[in-house]
Amino acid sequence: MRTGTATSRAVAAEAWDPVLASAGPQAQELGEQILALAHEVAVKPLRGPLTDPGRTSDDKALLVARLFAGRVDERVVALLQALVRGRWSHPVDLITALHDLGIQAILTGARAGGTLDDVEQQLFAVQRVLADNREIRESLEPSRRSRQDDRVDLARHLFASHISAPAMSLVIWCVRHRPGITAGGVPHNLRRVTELAAALQNRTIADVVTAIPMTRVQEARLRAVLAQRIGTDIELNMKVDPSVIGGVRVSVRDLVMDSTVRSTVTGLRNRLTG
Repeated sequence: MRTGTATSRAVAAEAWDPVLASAGPQAQELGEQILALAHEVAVKPLRGPLTDPGRTSDDKALLVARLFAGRVDERVVALLQALVRGRWSHPVDLITALHDLGIQAILTGARAGGTLDDVEQQLFAVQRVLADNREIRESLEPSRRSRQDDRVDLARHLFASHISAPAMSLVIWCVRHRPGITAGGVPHNLRRVTELAAALQNRTIADVVTAIPMTRVQEARLRAVLAQRIGTDIELNMKVDPSVIGGVRVSVRDLVMDSTVRSTVTGLRNRLTG
């Protein structure tokens, strides 16, 4: 039997799913509010009082009402009340649950409004900017030399005029959220969100690296081969890297196919040198 965090998340999700479904495109706004609320709970900090096992469920729900009623949508207040009525193995688990539910709401609302693919592509564009510009990437990463608010302001300055409000909310979450020390920072967070967006469209992202751009015909053939093997539609995340010389490297889920010349030369060198 599940206890603690798992049960609390499951109970809240069961109550939240029909609310999310009925919200339609408005779920995007609810998701933005959830992520903003999660940030406020984390920085105050409020997660301790809201998860304190020594307080009654009603007391914690009343605290939520006092803090947030009238400030955010009543459906978001009700969601947080459902969450705090549960028991959490660790206080930070409440924040994680809010993050996941907020991201889900934004993406689900975008799907309902027919803009999910646009949001996903905008996030891919941000990923490419970070991959191509080390200075921007490092400026957005957590550092003792910069404040989180300054990094968020920089992200808004760089991207807000180029992407939609829901996509910007997700980028801000990616800048604020700190994954594990070795997880990869903002690029890791962006990848997580784009994978969730792809999954809502029954797609799997495949990373493809070639020395020169593939033709549309080649891309279509690669999608068909991967779709047959993976069992879902495939979205190609293309990258051109002249250093691979020739061939193609494909990474999708746990599958890696590397037929690049660079890989072949490296393998041969390793065999020759033992």
